[in-house]
Amino acid sequence: MLIEVVSAGPGCSICQKALKLVKQVAVEFPQIEIRELHVVEQFERLQELNIFSAGAILINGKAEFGSLPSLPKLRDRVFELLN
Repeated sequence: MLIEVVSAGPGCSICQKALKLVKQVAVEFPQIEIRELHVVEQFERLQELNIFSAGAILINGKAEFGSLPSLPKLRDRVFELLN
């Protein structure tokens, strides 16, 4: 499973929180691969997915969270998709 976090860069506190959240869930699910999507580098792709906010989370290429979810929400969604 690939989880991508939309990031505006290392100075973005929301982006860092989203990455931390995804890393916490990845500890429980070793089949997760994490990738950071930089807004500037992935602008066209993000536009196609209608993602306009840093900290958004994609799972397997699909926009799952447009803003920072809670840890239980993310964990539940990952569990759902894996089963």
